[in-house]
Amino acid sequence: MYRSFIGIISSITLIVVLIAVPINSMAQQPNPSPTPAVGTRVPPTKVPIPTSAAVQTTTVTYSGIATMQNEGILRVGTRFNLPPFAWLDETGQVVGYEADIVRAIAAELGIEAVFIQVTTETELQMLRSGEVDILIGEQLKAKHNYEYMNFTHTYYDNRQKMVIRESDQGLYPNISALSNQRIGIVAGSRGEEAINIFSAYNGVGFELVRYLSQDAALDALEKGEVTGVVGEWDDLNRAGRLGMSYVPQDVQIDLYAIAMRRYDVNLRNLLNRTLQRLSQNGTLSSIAANWFPDRDPINFAAFIPIYNNLTEDARTLSDFPPDIPLPARSIIEKIQAKETLVVSGLDLDQSPLYYDGYLDPINRAIIEEMARRWGVNVTFIPGSVESAVDLVATNQADIAIGVRPRWDGADRVEYSVPYFYTGHRILVLETSQYDTFEDFRRGSWIGYFQDSPQDGEYLESLGGTFSVYRFADSLDARRNFDSRDVDGLYADAIRLLAFMEEYSGYPWLLQSKALGPNPFQPITIASPRNDVDFALLINWTLSDMYYDGTLERLWRQFYDIDKWLTYGIDARAWIPFYPGIGDFLYNKLN
Repeated sequence: MYRSFIGIISSITLIVVLIAVPINSMAQQPNPSPTPAVGTRVPPTKVPIPTSAAVQTTTVTYSGIATMQNEGILRVGTRFNLPPFAWLDETGQVVGYEADIVRAIAAELGIEAVFIQVTTETELQMLRSGEVDILIGEQLKAKHNYEYMNFTHTYYDNRQKMVIRESDQGLYPNISALSNQRIGIVAGSRGEEAINIFSAYNGVGFELVRYLSQDAALDALEKGEVTGVVGEWDDLNRAGRLGMSYVPQDVQIDLYAIAMRRYDVNLRNLLNRTLQRLSQNGTLSSIAANWFPDRDPINFAAFIPIYNNLTEDARTLSDFPPDIPLPARSIIEKIQAKETLVVSGLDLDQSPLYYDGYLDPINRAIIEEMARRWGVNVTFIPGSVESAVDLVATNQADIAIGVRPRWDGADRVEYSVPYFYTGHRILVLETSQYDTFEDFRRGSWIGYFQDSPQDGEYLESLGGTFSVYRFADSLDARRNFDSRDVDGLYADAIRLLAFMEEYSGYPWLLQSKALGPNPFQPITIASPRNDVDFALLINWTLSDMYYDGTLERLWRQFYDIDKWLTYGIDARAWIPFYPGIGDFLYNKLN
């Protein structure tokens, strides 16, 4: 799914050498390939670049939005030989899963998608020089690719899998169980890259045996010359070999997205907003079902977080600016200089509303752990929950924690990957027989907090048989439950968790079903607009903290997250893994 770390010149040399060596000779390598050093903060391997000229090509200083606005087209670079994602069919049309997604985006924006052929050698140069405005076709969200490109939300997850003989299934329950075994890979493939990355992160070594093709590797597995073969899930499925099975654990999850020029934040925002709409209205699911009827449904809810006020954002293509805005100074420079970072988004007991500070402990712990890993100190702005984004957008804070992304803020700051999801639910007493809105019969009352009028508007819009009550504050809500004048409380899950803790002596029952127009509301970290390096650092640090268990440990330190699971709330929200041993930020940070 993503290109090898080996440079093109090295790859050509390797291929020439391999062609000169018989397959049988390749299968007799006596020594295992060296395992890369464990860790992510190490000097990066060279990024695979077609030619040095491609990297040095001057990047155009206007957004791809300009072409869309001036010419009514979206110039899409893709290779023409990547079925089922994008390829040229017998009629001369570019078809495939990704081609259909791009056409759906273009239709939503009222423009035409024009497909332009690129190759692995030319795609980066053509993107940076402005010959194309986006790239599709198995564009991988990997660390080395982010040095020259930026990406939309994910819309496909391929997997690097380990396939073994079916008779060996009980012997190898996970990848590490194959330690020191002979593993077949296609030379220079993403599978080879993935197993090396797995080795680095898990401290496990394998004897890698290189083959010229997947068929040759699978033949060797059938003959018992290797114990397993690593390859792309899709390709292995299409191979249709009998008598083989997958090790349950993934070697690596590869995420595909649309790539654009690195600082083209306006185009990225426009494409992301469109992807969110296509996800919300079911278009993406329909396209995926058409191309992948036999695989598990793609989890668009996890890959494409829905920002607040998506429906209300009425901007059209002409309303998006075609410029490339750059920050005056990257926060990376402050980290390099060991300056103290200013953090907004915490309450620190400044608010009379109990729930404002409910996530303070975890939010503060996340920031402090990040700062420890970056080698800097932080200072917090108290009482800045409501003003968190404004403070970052006006350069009064360097980073904001606990931010709920909104489309009327996406042009002011960068949002990280979500580290938690909330949503609206109904709180009742244990003796109640209510679960969904339909259970509240005539004469029932559902309350909401008056400082969240949108909740009241939503309840009224349902046109149910229940009546709607407005609570002045949490004390008012508790009194109405005491007197049994209300039957339920509809509010954000975080607020309800805080309410339950504030009045812990009551037999509360928080319904597990998320309700409302956006049942999975992401919570993110905000950073200065288009400060790409700092935004990447935040995402990659969150990813490291997720996969090394730090995030779960911090959540458990402050909250009973096992109890939350009974309410359908998982504090351990999935965070993507960014493939790569080391990253180009290392040299900037050290």
